[in-house]
Amino acid sequence: MSELRRELGVFSAALLVVGGIIGSGIFFTPAEVARALPSGAMIFSVWALGGFLALAGALTYAELGAMLPDAGGAYVYIRHAFGPLPAFLYGWMALLSIASGAIAAVAMGFAGYLGRFIDLAPMGGALGVAAATIVVLSITNLLGIKPGVALQNVLTGAKILALAALIVGGIILWNSMGPPALIVDPPAPRASLASGFAAAFVAVLFTIGGWQQMNMVAGEIRDPDRTIPRALLIGILIVIAIYLGANAVYLRALGRDGLAASSAVAADTASRMVGSVGATFITVSAMISILGFVNVAILANSRLPYALARDGVFFAAVGRIHPRFGTPHVAIMLCGAWSLVLLLSTRGEIGALLSGVVFADWIFFGMGAAAVFALRRSMPDAPRPYKAWGYPLVPGFFVVAAAFGVLSAFVAAPGMSLLGTVMLGVGILVYGWFARAGRMPGIATD
Repeated sequence: MSELRRELGVFSAALLVVGGIIGSGIFFTPAEVARALPSGAMIFSVWALGGFLALAGALTYAELGAMLPDAGGAYVYIRHAFGPLPAFLYGWMALLSIASGAIAAVAMGFAGYLGRFIDLAPMGGALGVAAATIVVLSITNLLGIKPGVALQNVLTGAKILALAALIVGGIILWNSMGPPALIVDPPAPRASLASGFAAAFVAVLFTIGGWQQMNMVAGEIRDPDRTIPRALLIGILIVIAIYLGANAVYLRALGRDGLAASSAVAADTASRMVGSVGATFITVSAMISILGFVNVAILANSRLPYALARDGVFFAAVGRIHPRFGTPHVAIMLCGAWSLVLLLSTRGEIGALLSGVVFADWIFFGMGAAAVFALRRSMPDAPRPYKAWGYPLVPGFFVVAAAFGVLSAFVAAPGMSLLGTVMLGVGILVYGWFARAGRMPGIATD
């Protein structure tokens, strides 16, 4: 078999969008935003800005996904618009740190939550559970797109229901909760509003990123010219409703100071609403959400090295498709294996690295969106079943916001951002090695 199977419809694709965005962030990053800003109104406004940014990005990527419905997502758009080197660097950084690092870190987070309920020592501790999580989910996705997506639909549906219950419960109990508890010596906001907004914006960018995961499996979506735009719009609107609703309830229950002082905002909010039972419920929901993120990250990001191999700038074996399961099995194993390497070599302590390479992630987010401008010039007659709403203002807003996000991340974590820059430089050398005459690995056909 040489082609991926188009088996995903609007429902599954939309849930991939939701699952790719809602991971662990909404359960923790609202506290980071609150610590950076001085008032509830400002906190809510930066989340609203993040929601609009995600919508602008999704509308832009919808045009690109419908026009170029191939596996690899932004990699494909960047390659067509700006050439093979920038596209390779995107795949390189995703494999080396962005995607695989996120998989390792979030799997570790799942293990930490599980440890609140059972003794992890017989399973090798948190590291052993995190490693087993990556292995099991990699195997699930290797066995076919349908098993991986079926699991994803269940996990995403569960997290939507749990967060919806939190939001609806907060609305019902809005007046009966009374004023938030007084916090003694709460965390002070950043010294300046500009630095506070930059720090808050980085946290929001981390939490809203991920809608592009669905585009990475575009080669496996039925009727992609219609399904991709619809799924992106449906998924993003669900996420915006959940994020704004959750933050409104957080602020109502905890206030700005309580939110800033919390280490588990959703659990603390649920505890304030309905006691310890609510805290346990939301903790289990966080576990489900985290597990769903690990699954969708493996499912989607394994398509990037597959796309690199198909273009002849990576090892040909990575571009193989399993004859029985119809999946890029070697790419899935590579993605899972490298995530295990990062997990074990860092002992799970890779949060600082992840915060640093956010800057690289948003370089390619912005570059992928900028491809819509380049391709409208270089391929004006190409079929575009969907055109980005609000062009050129909406895509332009997203590109500018992505650039600001890169700058904000560099300011927030200069050391790790410099390390990310070094990784990019190494990627240029690796690309040159593959592209040199006689070193091209070729296109896999088996």
